[in-house]
Order: sequence, then structure tokens, then C-alpha cells
Amino acid sequence: MKIIKFIATSLFCSLFIVIPVLIIRFLSLDAGLPLKIIYSLLLASILISTQVVFARKNKYGLKDYLLWILSHSILMVNVAIVLIPITWMVSASFTAGDLLSGVPVIPNPSEWTLDNYKYLFEYRRSSDQFLSDYLKAFSTTLYIAVLNTILVVVLSSLVGFAFSRYKFKGRKGILLTLMGLQMFPAFMGMIALFMMFRQFGLINNATALTFIYVAGAIPYNTFIVRGFMRSIPKSLDEAASIDGASNLQIMTKIIIPLAIPIMGFIAVTAFMTPWMDFILPSIMMPQNETLAVWLFRFNHLTNATYRPLKFMAGALVIAVPIIIVQMYMQKYVVYGLTAGADKG
Repeated sequence: MKIIKFIATSLFCSLFIVIPVLIIRFLSLDAGLPLKIIYSLLLASILISTQVVFARKNKYGLKDYLLWILSHSILMVNVAIVLIPITWMVSASFTAGDLLSGVPVIPNPSEWTLDNYKYLFEYRRSSDQFLSDYLKAFSTTLYIAVLNTILVVVLSSLVGFAFSRYKFKGRKGILLTLMGLQMFPAFMGMIALFMMFRQFGLINNATALTFIYVAGAIPYNTFIVRGFMRSIPKSLDEAASIDGASNLQIMTKIIIPLAIPIMGFIAVTAFMTPWMDFILPSIMMPQNETLAVWLFRFNHLTNATYRPLKFMAGALVIAVPIIIVQMYMQKYVVYGLTAGADKG
């Protein structure tokens, strides 16, 4: 049995050596002896570590042994699928020049430069601007994201608390209406919204655009918050009422602290929305551009200069605040993906 395990592992792990070599040969790349040595050492370590792990766990049968190899191999492939484009994008942002053809398939950090980033932070359409165009669009998007996060969290908490704790006339009808609104995509009302904004002079107003994001997020988030808060025992409310707590104190002192995980999930999704949206800001804020709109116009194919490498640099900078928020709120995101699903 041990011989069969060793042969099966050796054959399966050998694919990690054969496949990269075939890919390199297919792309007609000269990998060079150092890279081949690195491949061999890396994949040999995988083979050896696999043998060591299962040498200590003889209680597993051949089936479990092969399933372990298969599952971890699939995970490795998925990681590679995610990391390879990101690595290439990082390499492109640090590559000198203006064309994608100049980006090497295998990154070479010794040839990297900061020219693309310097261009982004120094480029100005007008010489009398205090901030560069990129930083101006970045600050506008950051303002919308922060304001949207605050309003969505506060309003969704209030509405979700009301629907989870109180029974009032029309409650079911309002919930059904909120559910029905989710069936229609937001861009269906863009023409009407544009006419209203133009009539009231709100075009190019970042605060007014934020209200659209908030209004669109409340119905969906209401159901999430309501489902989560319904899982909190009402006996806590009753005990607080007996002690003389008001409804506001019950919400702020008891329910909201217990609902922090779902609040964190809502905050992350609300913060990410303005960074990713393009259609709505391009219509409502044609002059006061957000970052997504500015990058599109900066790198549009109809422009006199096509700048894909600078576009890569700008897109990576966009990812920085999102990554920071995601890392800080990761535990809330994971918990919030399933919270509120058991009770509606």
C-alpha cells in the first residue's frame, strides 16, 4: 500500500513539473536554467512535503490520500488563476513605456520604474489646479464612499430595527414593496434621475449622487439587518424595558452592539460601491469625475494617446483603500455573508 501511495503521489505531483514546462514551450519562452532549477526545487518540495505529511498519518486510506492531493491541487490552481493576473498587472504598472507589448510575461523587478505612478500624481489638465486630476478624482470618490457608508449603516440599522422589533399597520406591504424594488436594476431609472437632477441643479454634485447609492442600498440591507436582529432574543428588550430603558436606549445600548457583525458587512459593501461604479457617475457627474470615470476617459481608445500601463497603475491605487477596509473588516464580511439567512 505504501508503494502504491508513493507512486500515485509521484505521478500526480509530476504534473506540476510537466505542465509549467509545456506552457513555457508553448509560449516560446526562454525560461533559462535558473528558473528551471527554481521550478524543480519548488515542486520537489511539494512532493517531499506530501510524503512527510502522509507518512505521519497512516490511518488514512488510499482514497483519502488521493482526495487530499486532488483537493489541494485544485486550491493551488485556483490561487494561481487569481495571483497570475494580479502579478502581471503589478508588473505592467511598474514597466516603462506605453504599450502592453513591452510587459514581460515573467516579471523582472530589476527593471521596474515608478514613472507611471509619477505621471498619475503629476498630470494636470490645467496648470492652476492644486491637486492632480487623479488625486482630485480620488478625493471625490473617497468622499462619496465614506458618506455612503455612514448613511447606509445608520439608515439600514434604523429601518431593520423597526421591522424586526415592531408590528405596525402596513408592515408586510412595505416589506413586499422593498422586495419588489430589488427586481428592477438601478439603471432603469437613470433617465428619470438625470432629468430630476438637472431640474434641481444637482448635476456634478457628489452629495446628491451619494443619496442615489443610499436609496438603492436600503431595501437589500433592510432584509439582511432585519433577519439578523430577529435572531437576537426579545427577552433582552423586555428586561431592559423593565429596568426603565427607552426604545432608543434598547436599540443603541443592546441591539446595535450585538449587531456589529452585520453592520460591518454592510459598511464594507457600501464603501466598495462608489469605487466600482461607472455608469451612474458618468451620467450624473460628467465634470466632477469619480475615479472610475476619470480612468476610463484618461485611457479611452479614442484619445490621442493610449496609456494602458498608466491605467494599470491607477487601477492598483484604487485597490489600496478597498484592500485596507477588507482586511480590517474581514471577520465581519465572512460572518455577514451567512448572517440573517436563517430567519426572514
